[in-house]
Amino acid sequence: MIFILSSYAQDKVIEKSGKKPKWVNGLVKDYIIVSGTGADLQSAQQNALTLIKQQIVSAVAENVKSTSTLHTEEANYNNNVNIFLEKYASTTNTQSGKVPFLQGISLSKAEEYYWEKLKRPNKTITYIYHIKYPFSEFELKKLVSDFRMYDRKLTFQLERLLQQIDSVQTVEQIEGNMAQLASLKDYFMDARQDQCNLGISQYRSLLNSIELVELESQLSELKYYLRLGNRPISTSKKPIVRSECARIGSIINNADNVIIQYDYENCYEDPENSILVKYHFGTTDVQKLFYFDVTASKTSIFLSDPLHFKSILKDDNTVTKAVLDLTLQSKYDSPFAIEKVVIEWNGLSPIIIDNIQQNFKGKGSHNLRLNINQPISIKETSALGKTLPVVSGYIYYRSSANGELMSYRIYNQSYTTDW
Repeated sequence: MIFILSSYAQDKVIEKSGKKPKWVNGLVKDYIIVSGTGADLQSAQQNALTLIKQQIVSAVAENVKSTSTLHTEEANYNNNVNIFLEKYASTTNTQSGKVPFLQGISLSKAEEYYWEKLKRPNKTITYIYHIKYPFSEFELKKLVSDFRMYDRKLTFQLERLLQQIDSVQTVEQIEGNMAQLASLKDYFMDARQDQCNLGISQYRSLLNSIELVELESQLSELKYYLRLGNRPISTSKKPIVRSECARIGSIINNADNVIIQYDYENCYEDPENSILVKYHFGTTDVQKLFYFDVTASKTSIFLSDPLHFKSILKDDNTVTKAVLDLTLQSKYDSPFAIEKVVIEWNGLSPIIIDNIQQNFKGKGSHNLRLNINQPISIKETSALGKTLPVVSGYIYYRSSANGELMSYRIYNQSYTTDW
């Protein structure tokens, strides 16, 4: 390859590296002849090296352009490469590290060099550095081939990364693909750079769309998963977990869910009790408050209304079969089962209603009707005509949440009878 450079005949040479070679400012087949100027020798040398890179890039660009075919796909590809190289030629000084074939260009490969220290007519000092750099037609064709292969490889990489947007399985894959697109964006200087920016934006949108979804919870343990759209997505990252009252224990990353174990014994009965789970994905924060109820496993019942006894079978002195209606009040939402009720009148044998096994759930009032098949003395138990008849006893019930058996003391509870 032959390139023509201007001379500096009006400048006065005050120092030089040796005898001026004939090739300086000349044309030599299979060589690039350049001269770089600078305020000192080193900057002149670097400017000369930059000129070599620019001329090699320009030669590659021109060769790619001249070898374009009539096939639409190939022509479009060659045009993209040519646009890239033409832009690249003007920015070689800052971009040369990004293309492999430019990384091999160095002063050590120069066949000859020659420099002069010049005094300009305006008295300023300038260095001019001449380089004779071997660059044959064969080397040009090889660089063209290498560049096109490398460029096509990166284009395929870009296409693959864009195709994966709708099928990523992990947060790490999203972040990795974004990093690859950022690297490709620094390499490309044509329309593919816009494709990289669009891809990065779409991947960032995926991170912003991730949700934390509760799978199931019980006191002391929270289980959730990460969801992207209508499909799960996983991450190996551990979340930041905080709570105002709960003490966080272990955080277990499973393949399809995350389990957080915690101790809530320092938490009061507050509907705002919660655990904050937060992930930091790149510049995106994904977080959610998971609420928990310390009363979820608590069970407590009491009676607020009078007991109502109704006879089914009786004679003049005894009720042989009756129905008892009670209104139970539950303080918590936790489910429970009534197992046994004992009714006590002073001086009489207790009425025991066993094997009830009736389940209730939810805070508030619950009606319980029980059959009594034990004889009851009418005279001793009748509420008719009495100012404030009362009865005592026990209600035995079991928590469905933890299986604990508890009792409620019926003490001087008012009641009614129809006898």
